[in-house]
Amino acid sequence: MTKTLYHGEEIVLALGFFDGVHRGHQALLKKTKEIGNQLGLKTGVMTFNEHPLELIFPNYTPWLITSNTEKESIIREFGLDYVFLNPFTERLMKLTPEKFITEYLLKKYKVKTLVVGYNYNFGYKGSGTTEILTELGKKYGFAVEILPQFIIDEHSVSSTLIRELISCGQVEEVKDFLGRDYALTGRVVQGKRLGRQYGIPTANIKLDKKIVLPNTGVYYTHVYYNGRCYNGLTNLGCNPTFEKHPFSIETYIYDFDENIYDEEITIVFKNKIRNEIKFDTIDDLVVRIKSDIEDIQKNYIK
Repeated sequence: MTKTLYHGEEIVLALGFFDGVHRGHQALLKKTKEIGNQLGLKTGVMTFNEHPLELIFPNYTPWLITSNTEKESIIREFGLDYVFLNPFTERLMKLTPEKFITEYLLKKYKVKTLVVGYNYNFGYKGSGTTEILTELGKKYGFAVEILPQFIIDEHSVSSTLIRELISCGQVEEVKDFLGRDYALTGRVVQGKRLGRQYGIPTANIKLDKKIVLPNTGVYYTHVYYNGRCYNGLTNLGCNPTFEKHPFSIETYIYDFDENIYDEEITIVFKNKIRNEIKFDTIDDLVVRIKSDIEDIQKNYIK
């Protein structure tokens, strides 16, 4: 993706980690763009390459909803001029809230307005609150816009809530909070080629990052490859019918017969069909998969 270089212009800047770029984040981005238009200023997002917990408490780092590439791409769809993906360092971690503003943020960017969510924290041990940020804005000459909770069906939209829905396989509900269907992007790698042996070839994908996954089972999916959308059946799991089968993400793509090893595909999760099942024989497994393929063809593909 082409990077846009920042030349020190006055800027309206949104702060946060923006994992998933969900509907609450989207409200923040829209407000940032709106203020930028009103003031005639450039707009941007300042976030980090890695979740701060990777450095602070690695064992508690959440698996992410979006990769950095996906996050930046989605943010740019909202028309902001800059997306700053900065490293989160030990020096940065130890800055007090005030020093985070004066020795980091204001040295890097000519901030006129900061836009944050109601629960934004910053500085050492997250001790900086939105109230402190507002006071620092008055002291150092920038405005602060704080957005309230984004509520849908009495739920406050958050990355944590969306991770929980995904990990429970509730992919249909995720769209309400994420603002789009949940998707995975990965590179097609060679598996054990078991599906091909039984006339059900699948594309196995490998993920580069610790991305949160739907729970094990069979899903109706859309598969995007080379600018086209195909229907798919995706299985996540260890395929317990086979002994010592590694965890895999395998997708049968309807009406498709191309060699796509080492190519990148995106899998969009639409509906969960069933949980993972251990079958007594491989033949029973093959019969069930073919039945799943027919069921999706009948009930989901229009």
